[in-house]
Amino acid sequence: MRLIAQHNTCFIPQFAKNVKEIIYAPIYKSKVQKDFFAKRYFELKKYFHQIKWVEQLELKENDIVLAWDATYEKKAFKDNLAPYQNRLFSKLDFNFKDSFTSFRNNAEKFLPDIFTDAVSPIDKEVINSINFYFENNFASQYFETRNQMLGDYFSTNFSCYLSSGALDPKFIYNKVKEYEKKHGTNKSTYWIIFELLWREFFYWHYQKYQRRYFSMNGIKGPLHYPEIYDYSIDELRQITSIPFFIAALNELEETGFQSNRTRQMFASVWINDLNLSWLEGAKLFENYLIDYDVYSNYGNWMYLAGVGVDPRGKRYFNIEKQLELYNSDRSYIRKWY
Repeated sequence: MRLIAQHNTCFIPQFAKNVKEIIYAPIYKSKVQKDFFAKRYFELKKYFHQIKWVEQLELKENDIVLAWDATYEKKAFKDNLAPYQNRLFSKLDFNFKDSFTSFRNNAEKFLPDIFTDAVSPIDKEVINSINFYFENNFASQYFETRNQMLGDYFSTNFSCYLSSGALDPKFIYNKVKEYEKKHGTNKSTYWIIFELLWREFFYWHYQKYQRRYFSMNGIKGPLHYPEIYDYSIDELRQITSIPFFIAALNELEETGFQSNRTRQMFASVWINDLNLSWLEGAKLFENYLIDYDVYSNYGNWMYLAGVGVDPRGKRYFNIEKQLELYNSDRSYIRKWY
């Protein structure tokens, strides 16, 4: 029996003693993604001598697979898919409407003081990042810094570890609660949990709509699956000369990351100014983000395109105004343009 790990790798220890072989087979499209997963692999290699990296996966009958349970994975792995999805809730004991507010108001009633089944990370980079963040009290400032576009630790930087499954969100939840007991609760500590709930929301919302997350009309119209053009970053540089957009492309290509504020502005330019398909924007992020999460990625692009859960419809951001608010010295463009 083999254990196949594409995502949700924090659950490997639960199976490791009972399998002879562990296959690490991450899905990546770009060099920056491959480099990120390579780091995770070498950390896992320190603990599991039987693990090996495989590029072309051939599924065997008795394999156990740690992967997402989105449409593609369900089709590919069927009964081999392990029932672990690296979420705060393994099931929902409540219903919610098609809005994050409805989900949050219900979910918060079921959040414990502490998760007793949280899985501790074994990846040293993950552990060091978490310790540094909380030991330097960044958690008390998160609400004020979260909209920055440039700098160190304005964001938690946990999203890439969560998306790869190297970090259990229950573990982060517990760390926040422990931090609050020592340093007190404020809007910033709450907002870290608030963001975990956004991640949770898109996962559970996807379970309701499934393939509609990949339809041009999202959840608001008939199913429509047009041909998706797979843009390269070089091609996109030729489409427009908007400095912010070029800078954001360069950051994405080099780091596999953009801040939350940058992503919203980038998507607005993509959809409203360049008149490109939101599905093609979601595909670009799928190809480059090191914190790519299928549920959050497509859920957020639908949201901004006006075919998701935002009742206000398509969102437009005035880029100059946004820069004035969140990067008035234009240091972001100077760094990445």
